[in-house]
Amino acid sequence: MKFEFAKITKSRLMGSLGLHIKWQDEKETLNQFFLLDAEEDGIADYVGLRNASLKDIFIEENRLMGGLGSSIIRITKKEALNLLYEYARINIKSSLSFPGDFLEYEYLLKRDTTVDEEKLFFKTCVAISEPIEFINYMTMRLVAKDSKALRYFSSEKKPLYPEISSKGAVLLKNTVSKMNENRYYSNAIIEDATGYYKLKLGFTIIDENPFKLRSILAGEKQLVDSESVRKEISRPEYIAHYKIQDEELVYNLKKAYPTLYKVPFDKGDMYTKFKPHNDHVKEEEYNISDDLEAVFFTTESELVFAALDSKTYKVGFKVLETIGGLSLVNEFVFPYPVIYDYAESKESRFSEFLASI
Repeated sequence: MKFEFAKITKSRLMGSLGLHIKWQDEKETLNQFFLLDAEEDGIADYVGLRNASLKDIFIEENRLMGGLGSSIIRITKKEALNLLYEYARINIKSSLSFPGDFLEYEYLLKRDTTVDEEKLFFKTCVAISEPIEFINYMTMRLVAKDSKALRYFSSEKKPLYPEISSKGAVLLKNTVSKMNENRYYSNAIIEDATGYYKLKLGFTIIDENPFKLRSILAGEKQLVDSESVRKEISRPEYIAHYKIQDEELVYNLKKAYPTLYKVPFDKGDMYTKFKPHNDHVKEEEYNISDDLEAVFFTTESELVFAALDSKTYKVGFKVLETIGGLSLVNEFVFPYPVIYDYAESKESRFSEFLASI
């Protein structure tokens, strides 16, 4: 099939990229959608659509790429194939299975095309305009053990940075302060396979375009308990609990929110709507949940809608009224999020879950 185009999100510094490739010949069209995870999952998701309508293509592109909070750009065929080869090596190295219909894209992974990898890397990164934003992104990359990103943003050819986390680590919260010209420190809260930790990091940067790292220093890690972390990173959660009265509800919900990202659970499905930008990374206090706009959890008979601020909750509440097919049971405000606890709990009904906590 003939290559038509490739599009990718400029979200590399968040750790994930959405890639859309279109192929066509006289008989059919194939649109391929990949979620590429730089931290540990490699090619993490795949959907192939053959001879699909423009509507279905739009829905899938928004589902996979719309929640990554960045703009989308065109890249060349060579660049797209190089990225697929690079991320497939993560799957192979970590013995991870390939998602979706592997036979539909297996042949693409064998083409190790040569491109300027550094140029391609920066092509997939958002332009950073402020030092605080840079420190937050670099803290994320350090926690994720992303040596490639740290190398490209370093002023040294072979940078040495402290090891502060184990595999699968996540930056939960980061508070950045300026010490003096080009020197900053941050108080980070991280989670990895061994527990929750607080630590202080010192950054010396070069204010260029792009910004560059001169050095990173790390203080001693302090082990903290999960309840303390929960109190520090939590936001109030606004919840509306509904009974579903229309079997078309999920379809209509997706029409209203085309960028919803679905995660299946044993008793139902969670649909997450992320903000269309990553402006929270520019804040002196970064919180991992600040890119969330809304969460919907559906079972066969119930829908639970959650938001982390009253304004977003009110907007979502009105949208659900226009969708219809729902009967409001109750509304709640919790001091900390409970929607994920409910999704993982054994109770199938939300009222039963509330009685258990």
